[in-house]
Amino acid sequence: MLVLAVLYSLLWIAIAGYDLKSVFFGVLAVGSALFVHITLGLYPPRINPIALFEFLGVFLWQALLGGIDVARRIVSPQLRVNPGFVVYNFQSEKLWVKILLALTINLTPGTLSVVIEDKQVLVHTLDVESYSEESVRSLEGLLDRVFS
Repeated sequence: MLVLAVLYSLLWIAIAGYDLKSVFFGVLAVGSALFVHITLGLYPPRINPIALFEFLGVFLWQALLGGIDVARRIVSPQLRVNPGFVVYNFQSEKLWVKILLALTINLTPGTLSVVIEDKQVLVHTLDVESYSEESVRSLEGLLDRVFS
């Protein structure tokens, strides 16, 4: 709980600035946030830091490759796009994995998560033929390890 209090305090300082006049309201805001946090039982999941670094490396590499691919399609004199939707079925049952995978898909150039349901996500892609389910499954596996 001390870590949360420190994080909320730092957030308050980042938003309101460090001013003695705002300390009273900062204590009220941090206390209220901690009360709501405890009352609702909101606790972040455990994170495996080694798997997190591995996920970030793979994600950044795929984002770079996706950015190069989209840039190459833009400068090409022929319009090499075949847009469409694909459905990806989640393998993991963890909610955090599903949410972060959908957000990760959004951050990868040329793809966009449109609808997230319990077991699957609908993805719009710039080229349905170049869509790789294996790469999405690889990211999901890494995220599953992050939250193990």
